[in-house]
Amino acid sequence: MQALMCFLIPLFSPATADALEVEVKPFQGSPMMHVDGKPVSPLMFFGWESGIGGATDVALTTEWQEFSITVVAPEDTDGDSGIHFRMGGEGPGTVWVDNIQVYPGEKVATPAENWARGGDFEGTREDIGRDWKVYRTEGAEADWVPDADTCVLGRQSLRVDIKKAGSDHMHLHWYQSGYSVKRGQKYTYSLWMKADKPRTVDFMMLHIGAPWTLYPAESTLDTPYVQQVRLARDAGVHIYSFGISMPWPEPGKAPDFSGVDRCMETTLREDPDALLLPRFDMAPPGWWLQQHPDDGLRFDDDKTVSMSVASETWRTEMQTHLRELVRHCEAAFGVHMLGYHPCGQHTGEWFYERSWEPRLSDFSPAMDAGFRRWIQTRYGSLDALRQAWQEPDLTFESVRVPSADRQRATTLGLFRDPVAERPVIDYFHYKHVAMSEPLEMMARVIKEETGGKKLACFFYGYLFDMHGIPMGPQNSGHLAMSRLLQCPDVDILCSPISYLDREQGGAGMFMSAVDSVRNHGKLWLNEDDTRTWLTPPDAGYGRVDTPQGAFWVHQRNFAQLWPRRLAAWYMDLGGTGWLNAKEIWGNIGRLQRFYREHMETPATWEPEVALIVDEDSPNYAACTAHFHSPLVYEMRSQYFRMGAPFGIHLLSDLVAGNVPPAKVYFFANCYRLDAGQREAVLQATRGKTAVWFYGGGFLGETADDANIHQMTGMQVKRSAPEPGKVAPEKPAQGLASGLEAPFGTETVLDPLWAVEEPGAEVIARYGSGAVAVAAKQTPDGLRVYNGTLHCPAKLLRNILNASGVHVYSDSDDIILTDGRFFSITATAEGTKSLLFAQTATVTDILDNSVLAEKTVQLPLDMVRGETRLLLLR
Repeated sequence: MQALMCFLIPLFSPATADALEVEVKPFQGSPMMHVDGKPVSPLMFFGWESGIGGATDVALTTEWQEFSITVVAPEDTDGDSGIHFRMGGEGPGTVWVDNIQVYPGEKVATPAENWARGGDFEGTREDIGRDWKVYRTEGAEADWVPDADTCVLGRQSLRVDIKKAGSDHMHLHWYQSGYSVKRGQKYTYSLWMKADKPRTVDFMMLHIGAPWTLYPAESTLDTPYVQQVRLARDAGVHIYSFGISMPWPEPGKAPDFSGVDRCMETTLREDPDALLLPRFDMAPPGWWLQQHPDDGLRFDDDKTVSMSVASETWRTEMQTHLRELVRHCEAAFGVHMLGYHPCGQHTGEWFYERSWEPRLSDFSPAMDAGFRRWIQTRYGSLDALRQAWQEPDLTFESVRVPSADRQRATTLGLFRDPVAERPVIDYFHYKHVAMSEPLEMMARVIKEETGGKKLACFFYGYLFDMHGIPMGPQNSGHLAMSRLLQCPDVDILCSPISYLDREQGGAGMFMSAVDSVRNHGKLWLNEDDTRTWLTPPDAGYGRVDTPQGAFWVHQRNFAQLWPRRLAAWYMDLGGTGWLNAKEIWGNIGRLQRFYREHMETPATWEPEVALIVDEDSPNYAACTAHFHSPLVYEMRSQYFRMGAPFGIHLLSDLVAGNVPPAKVYFFANCYRLDAGQREAVLQATRGKTAVWFYGGGFLGETADDANIHQMTGMQVKRSAPEPGKVAPEKPAQGLASGLEAPFGTETVLDPLWAVEEPGAEVIARYGSGAVAVAAKQTPDGLRVYNGTLHCPAKLLRNILNASGVHVYSDSDDIILTDGRFFSITATAEGTKSLLFAQTATVTDILDNSVLAEKTVQLPLDMVRGETRLLLLR
């Protein structure tokens, strides 16, 4: 009742000069979220508030029964409210309805007034038809008459004879509108019903017409979202993200923010200290797409889905509607608004729709026009364009998106010729620009409308996971993160935890080069949508079937965050209560307290290993996951199992000097480098270990095998293409020691290079016997060429040991440490032998127990999936 009373009084005042001020700025060595100048723990809850309100299901019998709801109006209306009762979806049959009443206030036996017109069904068929509207979806069939043979009061009732009911209640329903309600006040809707056999029907009170708001009954206010907000609040988590509607009215109509307000107010009703980071879709409504057919995202099968992100019309209009939304939220809830999270395209995550299908995009007129504008800016003159594209008769007006056939074809096997295939390569570059430009526009709008005082958050930068899509990362739109990192208006980039290797006993990996994000002063946020034991058994994606397993997974995921001081929201993705358990929030609450209590501790994340990934090289490669996936998407799991922490950086940052010095550099997909990049990489790795994978450095301004020699320090020779599965050498010691099984993939490597370097240490050979993986100590440091797309963590660990990197464990378990904080997750059951870098007293973070004093070694007996969080003092 106390919660309901909040609807009856003004909860919020308009934003004032004292409105919340939020920013991401450095604190103790890492970017940190600050609220009114103070650093705050960036752990949050995400849920879907939309469960509040809805139809009320009731079970009819052959006897008359009264059903009623009392609702709390979430809006003011002037004749736009009404009622429904719906009876489709339950097969043929007969339903009787009588004595409908609608009135202000709680339910009473004899209301003073009744808003329902013709609710007693006492008139003629014509009278009833004037008062009530009947909706039948296509395929549903029913007839109705006033029935004098049975009633509750008066002389007759409404009889509905259903011939075809459709597949849902909504496919056959009655409704009446014209009611005016006041926000925060209660209204009661009651009716009597029966049927010729048991039948489920529903009824509701609602806003009839856009935005079709269903009014919450008192009995529906205690939803899974509300329950989890309370649990988060009690666990000390006060930042909330949730989905809201994005009003996009037709021209001449005012936006309706009632749905937005409901979400905000529901959250603040349960936690008055809440800070709000709403998520909303920037896609235009269906009517807009119908009116702008040239602005839809068009695929190689000629289907059109959503908007083209290159559309100038969409870009202009979406900024207008975003301004209206931000202005409204700041005026109504400014003292609680943390920031804004615009979403769009596939699952709202700003990669092109249908990316998980073997489809190519975007062939729309809007994309043609955008590509044409970008090409003119890129080349400046027509002569420069004609020379680059080797088309002497080309004009800017004739520039079009390359055909699907041209995009699917390559001239160098798994690679593209940088000269001959320049138009396709340019288009792949533009696809990422076209996606990132609107995000920059949105961020600017948010900053302008909030005076720079609120955060702009975006899904972006899924470099690793976009290597797993069928047509390759160059089709994703996500390879321009380096550009967004330069944008002063972007504060937070985020993604889910990778869906690969996230199960209990897995690594819980990042999708992005998170250390580049951090080094540019931005905050990285992980979406922790762990499928707990409260999800359906078929929820998949690493579902954890016990409470203890869920605790360990959340702890493992936290261990990825803390050394870097990153952010996360714990997510009820299904909106059904995935986190709706006190013990879950007890565990998260302990992690929240640790974050808060140790924020003053300087961040000392300085790993001795750097993984370098490139956004540009995929634009020069074939559109196939058989190449990209094992090299980047899948190989990532092995880095997390090599027994030492590592940073993840973009090649562009290494070239710019923004990567802290490391002892070992792994170059994952760096097969295209220009002359300046080559010199910068050689300089950065001088005296260090550099490990290059298949094709490393092959492409420059032209394709040249000598480029591989330049970067790897070893001679290679072109060989006949063959599968990239290799057999390790069997030495007693050296980099191949301990490698038992063949590794690599069955993908045919074309081109294929064999190492032919005198004095090189052979690590593995192709099936033909040619050297596939080799190493050599050069004047510039240890150099390793791995001519495969995938290798085991054991080989990586051997390289670390040979390079003087401290390896904490010789097993394939997940190790995270900054030298003080230490985490291990067991990928298999057994005794784990930990070797610390220096003598330490080891304390368990969660229970403060001392595990060992003044030791460099610690054995731990662990079961698969168990996570231990430790402090080393």
